[in-house]
Amino acid sequence: MTETKKKRKSRPFKINSWPRAIALCLGGLVAIGVICLMGLFIYAAQDLPEFDPAQLSGAKTTLIYDDEGNLVSGLHAGQNRTEVSLDKVPQDLINAFVATEDRDFYRHHGVNFRGIARAVYRNLTSGDLKGEGASSITQQLARNAYLSLETTWERKAKEILIALKLESMYSKDEIMTMYLNIIPFGNGAYGVQAAANTYFGKDVSELNLAECSLLAGLPQGPSYYDPYQHLDRAKARQRDVLNNMVWAGYIDQATADAAFEAELKFKNGGVANKQYGYYVDAVIEEAIELLKAHNVYRDHTEAEAAIFRAGFRIYTCLDADLQKYSEELYADSSRFLKQTSPSGEIVQSAMAVVEVSSGEVKAIMGGRTYQAQRQFNRAISAYRQPGSAIKPLTVYGPALEAGLMPFYILDDSPISYKSGGTVWSPKNYDGLYRGLITMRAAVKDSINTYAVQMLDKVGIRAAFDFGRSLGLPLLDTPGTNDLALAPLSLGGLTHGVTPVQMAAAYAAFANKGVYNDPHFIRRIVNCKGAEIYSYQPNSRRVMSEQTAWLMTSMLRTVVTSGTGTRGQVPGVFTVGKTGTTDDYRDSWFCGFTPTYAAAVWQGFDQKDTLRNYPPQYPSETAFGGDIPARLFSSILAKAHGNSKPGAPPMPGNIIQVSVCRASGMLPSEICPDDQIITDYCLATAAPTETCDRHQLVTICPESGKLAGVYCPHPQTRALVTANAQSRAADKVPTESCDIHTEINVYSMFRDDVIICTDPRHNGRLYQANIPRKSESGGCPEKYWERIVVEEGTKLPRCPLADHQ
Repeated sequence: MTETKKKRKSRPFKINSWPRAIALCLGGLVAIGVICLMGLFIYAAQDLPEFDPAQLSGAKTTLIYDDEGNLVSGLHAGQNRTEVSLDKVPQDLINAFVATEDRDFYRHHGVNFRGIARAVYRNLTSGDLKGEGASSITQQLARNAYLSLETTWERKAKEILIALKLESMYSKDEIMTMYLNIIPFGNGAYGVQAAANTYFGKDVSELNLAECSLLAGLPQGPSYYDPYQHLDRAKARQRDVLNNMVWAGYIDQATADAAFEAELKFKNGGVANKQYGYYVDAVIEEAIELLKAHNVYRDHTEAEAAIFRAGFRIYTCLDADLQKYSEELYADSSRFLKQTSPSGEIVQSAMAVVEVSSGEVKAIMGGRTYQAQRQFNRAISAYRQPGSAIKPLTVYGPALEAGLMPFYILDDSPISYKSGGTVWSPKNYDGLYRGLITMRAAVKDSINTYAVQMLDKVGIRAAFDFGRSLGLPLLDTPGTNDLALAPLSLGGLTHGVTPVQMAAAYAAFANKGVYNDPHFIRRIVNCKGAEIYSYQPNSRRVMSEQTAWLMTSMLRTVVTSGTGTRGQVPGVFTVGKTGTTDDYRDSWFCGFTPTYAAAVWQGFDQKDTLRNYPPQYPSETAFGGDIPARLFSSILAKAHGNSKPGAPPMPGNIIQVSVCRASGMLPSEICPDDQIITDYCLATAAPTETCDRHQLVTICPESGKLAGVYCPHPQTRALVTANAQSRAADKVPTESCDIHTEINVYSMFRDDVIICTDPRHNGRLYQANIPRKSESGGCPEKYWERIVVEEGTKLPRCPLADHQ
């Protein structure tokens, strides 16, 4: 029998089974999604950056303050950031960020899942899977501290993982503090403190609601909302922030509207400018050396990195007003030579101003323009030849210390010295010789031959040590050194000196013989408020107070009647010294007032000569007594303002004496009145001997030589004894008259007589009363005049009572 198969009955599909199927599908999709998400997080976790808590605060900006405690600059490594505690941040600013960036910040645990879901939905519906991010404040902190800004799912996963770790380690206030100190605001500002200073020039604690709402809108797009470039966009963003604050219940609409309408006063420029550039650069260099020297950091690299990353507060000696004025002065091209070098280089200049009493550097200019941070700073790094500006420091200062007084006499005449296998013959800058002159005259007119002879007398080693004590970088090494006449007397040093070094050296004269190391920094405080460096004065006496005063007195003559008259500071006691090298490559004016010392240098960087000037620029403008002296005067006039200090008081043990200017001794009976001068000296160094250089000599007035027996009108004059090579105009002649060598009958019938020309005689002729050796008084020599009368003519004697 054959069995027939039973047919299965098909089940009809019921409607109520669809939800189950859909649920199963969705469940599967969710499972797949979860698996994928887990895979993504597991993958991301394998490559998380190393967790370093220090990165949460970022590199901190080092702040630089002037001598009045005002902030003038900030130093940062790529990011301008200054950390601030949360209690210093206005509540309006905190509320603005919470309302705009993460309204659930205080309720979630690092990740705002509702926000993420909303962002995912919008990204899917828009077709842009990289569109909206919905990162919480904690996630943004994680991103800014540890991750790049690329918009990938992997980065988002890392961001969430790091955010969760942060929430497990820190409180909400700590996270908010780190967030506010690290987020970017554009124009190089990172963190709310830097942003407040960059955009509004104020501390973050001083921000009002309008300013807070504008700043809170910038991190979403710092460049797009840059108020300096796109104020309309920044204002629109500000409106969004204010509306968010209203929606979150932090402010009402009226307050939001008032804040939006409030005027915003932005800081000029927005980005960091070039103001104080050279000074700030000098502060950086000094800070690096100080941190190394005081073992705060091991080496130059570590110290330099710390300056830009550790958030120091550096309190400097900067006079901000004087520095700004100096920068404006140097920006005026009309104050400088217009000549360029063969390579097209402009004439450069540098200067430094030092406070006399402390050694604090108040202002510098390292060049005529400032173009890049830490560029070549001539004020501290350009070692140039000082020329005659070195003479007070290595010749006349040590001479005074050795007891040689301002009236010491040397012969300004041609001289020569053997040096190795050659002969060196120094000459004066003007090519002239003046004969027997005093030290004061040599300083006033910058006489080279006198300086060389004086150095030779004082001794090279004594002069070298004196210059070293004043901070000059003189070399004493075998083969190459400055232990020679030329370097120490005329400034031809091996390496040269800087304006800061010269200003500090001259300051010692004004500071009564006490030298202070020049310095830019008073103290350094770390980011925690602990002082890690404080300047400790290292004052040292390098000369007596009397030497300093006498040197000041001689340098005063340079400004009143010598080569440096253009350096006079109006209404202020001023002294100074010019310096110009032989080929005009370097020109200086160095000097001081009772308050400040300054040094100004002029020249080409490549040391091209300044001798060949175009016709409209005569060569005297290359001398230190011209442009450098004018700059010196202008800068110190600004430094003094309304203060007009007078001459320093004369210290004890200094007296005033009258001496013969030809011998430096007490005047004898025959020393002419016009040869007697008054000067200062140590009481213990006052001359005690009488001049033996003047001699009464009979000469022939026609030949100017010694009178012979046939000279018809011989004259007796007081002349000086000097060697044959001397250029002294009144030296005793060595030859006899070669005009009157025989009897002249005509001359036998004439007489010559000396008359008195005092104006009270009203033109009448009176024979002058001339005192003999044992007499005094008589007609003053300035009224004597020799005339020739017919033989036998008798003139009455001068009847004036005061001429007897």
